[in-house]
Amino acid sequence: MRRYAIAFLFVAVVSAPLSAELKYTSKMTIRAVEGAAAGNDMMGAMLGPMMLQMFGGQDGVEMEVTLNEDGRMRTDYKGAFAGMPAGTVIIMGADGTSVGYDAKAQTWWKIGNANTDPRVAAMMAEMKPDVSVNRTGEFDTIAGLKAERVSLAMTMPIPVPEGADQLPPQVLAMIPKELRVDGETWVASAHAKYAKGMARMLAVGPMANMGLDKLMASLEGFSVRQVMRISLLAGYEMETLLSQIAEEDVPDSVFDVPAGLREIPMPTPNIR
Repeated sequence: MRRYAIAFLFVAVVSAPLSAELKYTSKMTIRAVEGAAAGNDMMGAMLGPMMLQMFGGQDGVEMEVTLNEDGRMRTDYKGAFAGMPAGTVIIMGADGTSVGYDAKAQTWWKIGNANTDPRVAAMMAEMKPDVSVNRTGEFDTIAGLKAERVSLAMTMPIPVPEGADQLPPQVLAMIPKELRVDGETWVASAHAKYAKGMARMLAVGPMANMGLDKLMASLEGFSVRQVMRISLLAGYEMETLLSQIAEEDVPDSVFDVPAGLREIPMPTPNIR
């Protein structure tokens, strides 16, 4: 269950010749919210400190993203991230599948898809979110772009795991029954075609059953800042903030794993 929760967040918390791509630099930070109530379920108590450590602690993790309008995305991580070494590159295909590689170590790996487990796929199919979006009419300038603050809220049931009815009542009460997300995103009308490409990728990727593509499409623009609070990370919030963004011509090969690398199992975090 912990592995699938990390995969979900990795995925919530997380896309010929020269063609125009969108390149931007951003930083993701997870921080404890002062005065926020802690969760009372065992998954939330476990995930909060673990995710804080995985995402670079208080300093966060900086990344450079190259995004094609068909949904393909390349992310270059400057620091260590989620058990992967500094300099890791993650490539997400237009079909939602992902691979990573470490050019320094000359290795690459596949990023697992929890939906390949039939039991998990069945659970994901039941996780239909209820989403609300509210455009506030309040604007700010972020990374040189005028962006509207949009408030988001999502509630999604979490199916009870198989065999959970055999657990003691006090343990069963600590298993979360739903996932709640609320927060704000700042949306710029510029570069909307890239957001549409990401929505198409989400519609066919591992999270297709969850309707996240419809949420992204409803924003009608490109998100340049997000602040999210997730019930599974009670007492914490996640922020992603863009600092630079521009269209740039890059070779299509940036979305391919370089030839000659050795395949290894996906690196995993060493949580202490």
